[in-house]
Amino acid sequence: MQDHLSSTLRDKIEILTLIQDDETGNMAWAPSRKRWGSVEIDRQRNLFSIVGVGSQGVTIVIRPDPLLTLHQAIRWNGEFLHLTSITLAPERDRQEIKAAICHPVTLTAKPQARTGRDTMNRPTVVQQATFSFPGILTERYFNSEEDEVFRRSTLERVLVAPKAVVLRVGDLVQLGDTVPYTVLQRMDLEFYKNEYVLERREDV
Repeated sequence: MQDHLSSTLRDKIEILTLIQDDETGNMAWAPSRKRWGSVEIDRQRNLFSIVGVGSQGVTIVIRPDPLLTLHQAIRWNGEFLHLTSITLAPERDRQEIKAAICHPVTLTAKPQARTGRDTMNRPTVVQQATFSFPGILTERYFNSEEDEVFRRSTLERVLVAPKAVVLRVGDLVQLGDTVPYTVLQRMDLEFYKNEYVLERREDV
């Protein structure tokens, strides 16, 4: 069994871990370690988002890595793989990883001011610092003509971000120098990621 596994692990993969700068709060994916694995393209798309469209799925087989979690990502053959499941084989000699081929971008979060309390317990405005982070922007899934009509006057995207990226409704998210998106909805029940519905008013 071990010899057979060795002969199939011919693909070089790199495990990525999210790091955060203590001073700026900026986040980015950074190489953590390299492994040999077997990577196969799936016939079906991977529905990595709750409300967004899926993308090409892949299955990766590696020797058990006890440190690997869904909070991480994989780079393979120049592609970024967003992990969606990790399963240990009954023989405990390999892990099967399901992932989606995605194209992360660097975004800038511009949180709106929060309401806090001063030393006298009076309401006060607390300004929030901007920070950059990696995220996956995907199309929102539309399933009716009414949705499409609404979409003509708004540009909606679904943002899939690491769990460490915490935004609130009303916060702004900007890609480069483009017009910022506004966070409309936050979905945070998944333990390893957060999803946000973004909106930008324009004629599309």
